[in-house]
Amino acid sequence: MVAGALALALVVTGLPSAPAAADEMSDLGGLLDLARPELAPVAARLAAGDEAGAADELQVHFANRTGIELPVSGSGIGDATADELAAGIFRFGAETRDFYNDAELRIDVDWQDLWGGTQDSPGGAQVLMSDLSFMGKLTRAYQNEDDPQLRSTYAAAWMDISLDFFADNPTWATNRNLSGAKRLSQLVAAFAVFRAEPTIEASDLTAYLLGVHATTDHLVDALQRHVGNNWYLSMARSIYLTAIYLPEFSASYSWEWFAVRSVERFMRAYIKGDGVYREPAFNYQAYVADLLNTLLEVANANGRTLPDPIPRWSDWIADSLFATRQPNLEPALIGDSPNIDAGVGTIRRAAERNSWSDFAWVASGRTEGTVPTLPSTLFPISFAVQRSGWDADAQYMLINNQNSSYTASHRHPDDLSLVMAAYGRPLIVDPGVGDYSPTPTNQWMRYTTEAHNTVEVDGAPQAPGVTRRMSLWRTNEGLDIYQGQAFGYQPVVHDRVVYFVKPGFWVVSDSLTGDTAAHDYRQLWHFPGDPVSVDPSTNVATIGFDTVPGAEPVSGVQLVPVTPEGVELAPTVHDDGAVRVGEDVLTDVDFLSYDWSTSGDTGLDTVVVPGAAGPAPATTATRIDLPGVTHSTATAMQIDLPDAVGRFYLSREDVPSQRVFGEAETDAKTAYLERSQDGGLTRYSLTRGSELLDDGEPVLSASGVVSDVSVDLLGATAEVSIGDPFTGTITINAPDANVVMVNGSPAAFSRDGDQVTVTTEETSALNPVLTEEFADASLDSTTYAFDDSLEGWTPVEGTWAAQSGALTQSSTADMQSFAAQQDVPNDAIITAEITPGTSGQRTTRTGVTFRYHDASNYYRANVLTSSAGVTLQLVKVYNGTSTTLAESDLPLGSADPYTMTVSAIGRHLVATVGDTTISATDSQLPTGGAAAYTHRRAATFDNITISEGLDQANWQGLAGEVSVSSGQLNLTPVDGWAHVLAASTLPPRFSLQCDYAATATVTINGVGNAGISLRDTSDTYGYRIHIGRTSTGSRYLGIIREAQRSGPVTLASVPISDPLTGPVELGATIQGDHIVATLNGVEVAEARDTVVRSGGVGLHASTASSFENVTVEQSCDSAVSDAVPAPPAWDAGTRYAQGDLVAHGDSTWVTSWWTQNQEPGDAYGPWQEVATADDRTALWTPTRIFIAGDVVEHQGHRYEATWWTRNEVPGTAHGPWRLLE
Repeated sequence: MVAGALALALVVTGLPSAPAAADEMSDLGGLLDLARPELAPVAARLAAGDEAGAADELQVHFANRTGIELPVSGSGIGDATADELAAGIFRFGAETRDFYNDAELRIDVDWQDLWGGTQDSPGGAQVLMSDLSFMGKLTRAYQNEDDPQLRSTYAAAWMDISLDFFADNPTWATNRNLSGAKRLSQLVAAFAVFRAEPTIEASDLTAYLLGVHATTDHLVDALQRHVGNNWYLSMARSIYLTAIYLPEFSASYSWEWFAVRSVERFMRAYIKGDGVYREPAFNYQAYVADLLNTLLEVANANGRTLPDPIPRWSDWIADSLFATRQPNLEPALIGDSPNIDAGVGTIRRAAERNSWSDFAWVASGRTEGTVPTLPSTLFPISFAVQRSGWDADAQYMLINNQNSSYTASHRHPDDLSLVMAAYGRPLIVDPGVGDYSPTPTNQWMRYTTEAHNTVEVDGAPQAPGVTRRMSLWRTNEGLDIYQGQAFGYQPVVHDRVVYFVKPGFWVVSDSLTGDTAAHDYRQLWHFPGDPVSVDPSTNVATIGFDTVPGAEPVSGVQLVPVTPEGVELAPTVHDDGAVRVGEDVLTDVDFLSYDWSTSGDTGLDTVVVPGAAGPAPATTATRIDLPGVTHSTATAMQIDLPDAVGRFYLSREDVPSQRVFGEAETDAKTAYLERSQDGGLTRYSLTRGSELLDDGEPVLSASGVVSDVSVDLLGATAEVSIGDPFTGTITINAPDANVVMVNGSPAAFSRDGDQVTVTTEETSALNPVLTEEFADASLDSTTYAFDDSLEGWTPVEGTWAAQSGALTQSSTADMQSFAAQQDVPNDAIITAEITPGTSGQRTTRTGVTFRYHDASNYYRANVLTSSAGVTLQLVKVYNGTSTTLAESDLPLGSADPYTMTVSAIGRHLVATVGDTTISATDSQLPTGGAAAYTHRRAATFDNITISEGLDQANWQGLAGEVSVSSGQLNLTPVDGWAHVLAASTLPPRFSLQCDYAATATVTINGVGNAGISLRDTSDTYGYRIHIGRTSTGSRYLGIIREAQRSGPVTLASVPISDPLTGPVELGATIQGDHIVATLNGVEVAEARDTVVRSGGVGLHASTASSFENVTVEQSCDSAVSDAVPAPPAWDAGTRYAQGDLVAHGDSTWVTSWWTQNQEPGDAYGPWQEVATADDRTALWTPTRIFIAGDVVEHQGHRYEATWWTRNEVPGTAHGPWRLLE
């Protein structure tokens, strides 16, 4: 049948069509910019009344047009081939439709076909049809086909389907605007391919362009109703494509800038402080970045320059998609994420744009680029990732706790949910989503908490739109810890701690507090289709491994619950779960819940132990009693592993107490120690503490509180890892160590019996990134002369001309007239000398618009002349609706000339005429151009000057009144706050920790504070280091953390003696978690905080203040910082003791015993050469002493020592080395 229909279509292609309808071409002519020289033949034909000839000329124009590119293509969606589509046959999955109309010899689609669904729930293909998602099949076939007759058939099908849609769907509902956006993109992309096809009739082309214009107009009108999600950006993308590819439309100039400014507005509002886009699903985060990338590609191909933040936003989203990749390089399917490839293109484009080789490695599936060095990482108001590495077998855990105002359908009730992978595959999975049809399975996956790896209360889903918060993050080579809170079951508060003994296993500790009433609790776990078995004596659940008789063993996971006193736990294996695995949704699969009911505070700890394919490990855990201590205060347990015994302790106290747990004792927030089966220490760690003892013997002690430290005892090497900086001494129990490594570098040490002591210090390598003296000359300023040219000012409405060095508008008609200029800084000061001319009515307006998007979206400062007098007004026009923000009577005559000055910096808007000034605060339109404006009146605009209010290369206004003059930045609060951001200091990637040192000369006036913000991105994100004065006259220096709903939190506040009556030098530094504030060069306050890890630098004030001489140094890096100083050069006259370190001959050496005047290099001398591979594996060197269990790398192979050895080359038969790989 397809062949017959295709043959018929081939015949039909050659049939003549009716001449262009005169009214259609006339209508289209009214939409074209006929003043464009290339459209002169079209204009001439229309002027002569020859509409058919005009259509022919327009077709010739498009067939021969060059210089405009559309680098957007797609392969098309659906299962029908291009030949089937040309014959009117459409296929999606099991559903097939034949829409060829034999009577009319054309494709006649039933656009309301339900495609196997119901009226209430149509099949998914209905939307795909209205999206024209299949159109790429036709364009791709056309481009790849040489046969002219087949090419004409594909083109005829394109035109048939498109015109049929226009005819059958002149309007559509608001809930189909996303489909309209996708359809417009397809229409423009298809036109770019088929426009030169000679068999297309001019009349059809005319109708097609009318349909494209109508679709674009509809989306422009509808856009602002969809500001909350990706629909908005998809619509703006398609409007932009039309504007760039079809500049022949007179509206294209307005469309282009309306789209660009709308994108800016949307992204400024919905990129969160940690650089993550707000919709809590990786699928839609990737979609938004792909939309931004489309704009960038089209702009670059056509010589356009988009605002700098647009590629930055795309890179930030790509970074969050990169940093959260699972070991199989797929995204975790959180929220509405059905696409395992989501983000690949986004990451690839960021790699290409920035030459990021680690991004290329991920996007290429490990075939290009370099292996990422990014360790575990935190996006504090979105999620955290704990990982052991980037190899396919690495251990990985994602903690999802996205603090977002987004409450629409793509969010799932999954706060504090987990996703875990290890040993080559996902082991604990988020079910993801099937599709959006309201089937019981889809509804369960999308709208229940039961479907996610978190805690459910009373069988209900978590409430949307409530606070989520994180409060703790530590990471080093041996441990990760995340602590966050969710409030979806108020008054019950869910506190979850996820502790990673790295590499190895996790402890998940859930505390539920805040209510005395009884509740039913379930800790839920989901798996990739593996059956679940539970040992009834221990409640240990085993998933995977060799639990399926007759099947090949697979990697798996054991869940080992540890209950607090009084909790009666009931494990339940459910067999009616559903989960997406790859491209498939598996139903009726097992999932597990640990159930209990109780009143008051409660909780549950679970040890999560992944394992390689084979028999399941024998893992058990028992609670260590803490007398008089509730689970919500602290918890401890013993974990019996197959080859070791570990003990874990966690305090939830704000200030941890000294506490005994079993035979151990610590003053830390967390502690872990592990012994082998023979009792020897193998690894141990603590966070926020200074000591760990076991059976009265010191295991680890520090000269002060250390934020985090972990120790691995590997044969003769002690590996010490510190994430956040510490200056002081650390003493560890390491009886066999003859080499100590700190953060991968050899460290000098001293020994006292089994105790080894190293000295660490904070180190930083900051680079200058900003020196700001706020010179007036640094602000760009342009004055327009209008010497016989409009100088880029584009008439939108009205009659505009450049005459006698001024811009004039001569129409007095009842319309609003604009001449727009889009080359305008966002933070701008605009001045114009305006002379009102003749008027058409008594009530008229003249003035200036700013933050101008199009004629329906802008701010305006105007002089209103009416029977009531003359008024100065500030007006917001948004989506065509006018709102007066401020107004004041003006002592002017109705025809008096005046000079108007407008200032728009951040949210603060000011208009001045003479001695009259009005102001307002509004954030709805944060960016835009400018326009001269009249309403019902002629006017002349002279000496229009547009100046930067702030240096756009470095600064962005966020809040308050801001001005620059005489070498000072002046901040005046509005509604209690003023804030500027040094946008040039923002990081390229938020997965990287950024450290800073900043100074500024600050003068405060009145009561309030002013200072420097570090890791700053917005009014509600960053560390605020400030000086202040109270109403009683006392002065202080404070440090405050903001992290959206994880703040504000006061970290330090100390009194100061400086009277603050004049300028002072304020200094602020942050390295890791360590914040230091100085005043006039003297340290005054310090604090430690783990929440905000990346961002830029800003200045802020709550009282009128000025800033001078700002300097910023920065380091953003994924590398672990050095914690020990570089070794000195070897000196023959120096006496060296055991553990001393020297540099000699491009190598690092450590002494094994006392020595003097013995040059390093003797294979059996006192010096050991210490060298490591990139992954920190020891490199074999002849002088190094190794003992049983040491692992080395030599000539590309890895070996394990089986006994004490020195100067015995690995690989020798019968030697001490066993080949590992």
